[in-house]
Amino acid sequence: MKTDAALQIITSLSASEEEVAAQYLSNYGFEAEGRLDIIVKYNGDIDRVAREQSAIAQIISTKFAVLSVPRQNVSALSNYTEIEYMETPKLLTYNLNKSMTGSCIKTVQNNRPYNLTGKGVILGIIDSGIQYAHRDFRNLDGTTRIISIWDQGIDGAAPYGFKIGTEYTRAQINEALTMPNAAGRLSIVPSVDTIGHGTHVAGIAGGNGNASNGQYIGAAPEAEFIIVKLGKGGTNGTFVRNVEIMLAIKYVVEKARELGMPVAINLSNGMNEGPHDGQSIIEQYVDEAAQLWKTNIVVATGNEAANQTHTQGEVYQGSVSSFSFQVAPNQYSYSLSVWKAFIDTFEFEIVSPAGTRTPKIAYSQKARTFILDKTRIYVTFVGPSPLNGDEEFALYLSGLNSAAITDGAWSINIYGKDVVNGEYYVWGPTRELAGDDTFMLEPVRFTTLTTPSTARNAISVGAYNSITNQIAPFSGVGYSRNSATVKPDLVAPGVDITATSITGGYIRYSGTSMATPHVTGAVALMMQWGIVQHNQPFLYGEFLKTYLLKGTNRNNIEVPNPEWGYGRLCVKTSLDLLIRLF
Repeated sequence: MKTDAALQIITSLSASEEEVAAQYLSNYGFEAEGRLDIIVKYNGDIDRVAREQSAIAQIISTKFAVLSVPRQNVSALSNYTEIEYMETPKLLTYNLNKSMTGSCIKTVQNNRPYNLTGKGVILGIIDSGIQYAHRDFRNLDGTTRIISIWDQGIDGAAPYGFKIGTEYTRAQINEALTMPNAAGRLSIVPSVDTIGHGTHVAGIAGGNGNASNGQYIGAAPEAEFIIVKLGKGGTNGTFVRNVEIMLAIKYVVEKARELGMPVAINLSNGMNEGPHDGQSIIEQYVDEAAQLWKTNIVVATGNEAANQTHTQGEVYQGSVSSFSFQVAPNQYSYSLSVWKAFIDTFEFEIVSPAGTRTPKIAYSQKARTFILDKTRIYVTFVGPSPLNGDEEFALYLSGLNSAAITDGAWSINIYGKDVVNGEYYVWGPTRELAGDDTFMLEPVRFTTLTTPSTARNAISVGAYNSITNQIAPFSGVGYSRNSATVKPDLVAPGVDITATSITGGYIRYSGTSMATPHVTGAVALMMQWGIVQHNQPFLYGEFLKTYLLKGTNRNNIEVPNPEWGYGRLCVKTSLDLLIRLF
């Protein structure tokens, strides 16, 4: 089966369900002109496929592409042998000083034999944009430290090889910075970080402290920046799509290679969709991109450990297992996925808060629709998935006649018909998407890593409190599903972190979003020592990651550990190990 669950449901919606279709499609990149963005894993001539189906192709790599396809042509794509798998874009959310000391960063910034500042290295910040006028992102002469900004949401002069957004060069940013006020600056470079997340992340990774007389200095204060403001398909900058992140990674890596500079890429965003085993489309691309050029990709593990968005269990031959979730009043849509081994045969029964229930739902390759009370339920099975050989049971709830879903406790009963493995894993949307009052009633903290942090070649970062030395209660907990990979890789400070704000000053935030740029900046310091200073020209990728993990602080921690990974970031120890060898 070549398609994901969302695509199966989309292609099965009838003309009489256009209102529901519009609501559902709006989450997955459907555009007013009747096109749908589809991410494909392909081989061969994808341009020919695009031409024949009146699609617009954006090549990401020799394996992955994005097709903007007329909705009526989507089903035909499955007939092409060139297409191995295809899925709709998915929404990700942003995973919203003593932290530098706790990570051993201050020591390598200010002491011999290090004196490292990230000079000669690029920080790739793929996020909500940046307040480029902030003094922490400017040199002492007032010029910018930013090589380029690609704002994907502003139509105009797209970067070479890309089809969306506008690229602003260093020269344009410097011209904007000569203007006497914000209006003048925005007339030249109108890219704005409206929510402040990207500005804060960039400050942790590489702010130089100019606006605070050196009080708040980031990890790599002399590194340069490539900024991508994620745009198309988002909602007021709060939600972003995996397809734009994949394009952003491609842009940053190609730009760094063109400039001949090593690059540390920061991804402080995540989602609950996908198998959580490192095999989603975006994670396969992260793994591929992390092996290109002199690159490391650092990813937040998400803030879902305490958010009650995940559960898991086991069902035995001839028995039944159940889980329940609470739906808040005035909730108009909700979706969840159950991942299991394809070798197992389960049947599913959905029970509404009023006690009405569907018949037992057996495996089928066709999407089906049920109505319970005032709620329409779309269900589909996907499997065996070409990505990992497993099976997904997906459901989407929508209120009838523009009404809300029936609120209260819903249950799903799982019947074991032919069981070999028996395990199942359930994810609903992240808290930012589902809301505070819709949640699993029997939540599990383990396996709460968000996608793409289970990518094998990524450096996946959880958060701890550097004052108390305790794991942050929100920090995503591993391992990956089926314990396929040890994740997180390590943890960094992520509680009450003060860094740059869009007002030109500083603000304090918590989250794995804040922990991740500590590691991104530390990676830049290691790249400076190894590549820029010619001590170890291969200090990037898995080689760098290995030494980063070997140098972690593991005091009183048994590792590997599903909360702490291999320990707390301590870049000095990693560099000490390298200096002794090289």
